[in-house]
Amino acid sequence: MADDKQKFDLETIRHSAAHLMAQAVKQLYPETQVTIGPVIEDGFFYDFYSESPFVPEDLEKIEQRMKELSTKNLDIVRRELPREKALKMFDEMGEPFKLEVINGIESNDPISVYSQGDFTDLCRGPHVNNTNMIKSFKLLHTSAAYWRGDERNKVLQRIYGTAWNTDKELRVYLKR
Repeated sequence: MADDKQKFDLETIRHSAAHLMAQAVKQLYPETQVTIGPVIEDGFFYDFYSESPFVPEDLEKIEQRMKELSTKNLDIVRRELPREKALKMFDEMGEPFKLEVINGIESNDPISVYSQGDFTDLCRGPHVNNTNMIKSFKLLHTSAAYWRGDERNKVLQRIYGTAWNTDKELRVYLKR
């Protein structure tokens, strides 16, 4: 199990929180497709494709599931996969956006995935070692976004959140 005292930089914590959010979304809304989830200033977001929009009550459910997953102490494990195996895996998972991302990766670049419990995502990382290290987070709001920022592509739903090292830092940020 991961050392609970080990500290990670905020970017790593936030990136790991984005994956935790995606895992929660997939558990609650299995038909939802995941796209990308980068770190941004003061937080993170993740874009999803779903037929029905997320509402504020959904954010509450997702955040609650994130808290439950955090306490499960799931190790976060990195693996490199051959391109064909990664394509097959995400195709079988019903994740067409991930197939497009993989096809855009240079042929000599490694394809890495991170897994935590029942969730695996395409990602370069890095991440914290265990979900129990993601404790101080809050989902903030949603918006619409086009896949790859192109209005000719599908409209996605973006969920924004923030994550911090401590609950105190989170409270200070939210108060600000």
